[in-house]
Formats: sequence, structure tokens, C-alpha cells
Amino acid sequence: MDLKNGMRHSLLILLAAVMALTSCNPTVQFSEPMPPGRMNLPNIPKAMRGVILDDGDKTVIGKDTLWMGDDVLVNGEDFLLRRMAGHIMMNKRVAETGHWEVVPIRKTKDSMYLCQFDDDSEFVQRISALLEVAPETLSTEGKLGYGYSLLSPSAQEFKQLLQERLYSDEEGACLLPKGGEVRP
Repeated sequence: MDLKNGMRHSLLILLAAVMALTSCNPTVQFSEPMPPGRMNLPNIPKAMRGVILDDGDKTVIGKDTLWMGDDVLVNGEDFLLRRMAGHIMMNKRVAETGHWEVVPIRKTKDSMYLCQFDDDSEFVQRISALLEVAPETLSTEGKLGYGYSLLSPSAQEFKQLLQERLYSDEEGACLLPKGGEVRP
């Protein structure tokens, strides 16, 4: 009986993890791709290209394409890349809202950090004091709707967000593939 309860508990944990991964809704969105007024990068930077292997998951980063398992994302169609303050910004349109999810990629000499903006109370308080236009709290429609904060910073305000590192990078660093194969 204990083995059966343990298996049921493991199954529930697995289902909860799968649901969390497949229903990832960005809690901070932007009114336009960031930084505003900047040109899109036509290609993924050479240092970021290559293969990243992580516990059996394989991500292949090409000149303008990301392959993550069966998913293929194309630069300029599925996402936009822009540069600012030592970061690469990956901008992806959120289908439910039409706004933009922005993923800062902070680069160091040999590593990159995938970062995200979280709408915790400390972030909202700091951002409200920083921005000329206060964040809007919105929610999507429908039964499975969710709430999010909409930001509309100027280029200078966005640069300050990056310089003050008002994002989380808890995932840790991944070595830059630099055309080869790496394991985080």
C-alpha cells in the first residue's frame, strides 16, 4: 500500500511539473520589443551558436534558428534579437495578449545567463519609481486567464533596468558554445 501511495505521489508531482512547464505565462510583458527604437540583429551572435546538452535535452543554436527538441524557432519570424548594455534581448510575441515577452541574455567572457523579469513586489516597487509611465496590471480573458504587468519603458529606462539587473538569473550560467558542444 505504501508503494502504491508513493507511486501516486510521484505521478502527481510529475503531472504538476509538466503542467507548470507547458502553461508558462510571462508575468511581465512589454508593449513593444525591447529595447525600443533599436534594430533587430539579423543573426544569432557567433559565440552563442553550437549545441547545448543538458540532462538529455539538446538545444542546437544555428545562424538564425533554434532547435529545442521538436520545436524550431526562427529569428525574425518567431523571435527578435536586439542588443543593449552587454545583453542580448530575445523578444517573443505573447499570443494571448499581443504584447512581448523579453528574455535578457547576459553575456560574460565565456558564459551566458538566461534571465527573466519577475513581477514580485520588490520588482514592481523599484520599477514604478524608475519608469515615467507606471506599469499597468492587466489580465487575459477567458476561464484560464492570467494576470500580468505591462511595461512601456523608454530606451534609457530599459537600459537602467539592465544595468541595475532588475531581473532574475537564478538558473545559473551556461558556457557559450562558440561553435562547439557544451554541457551546463
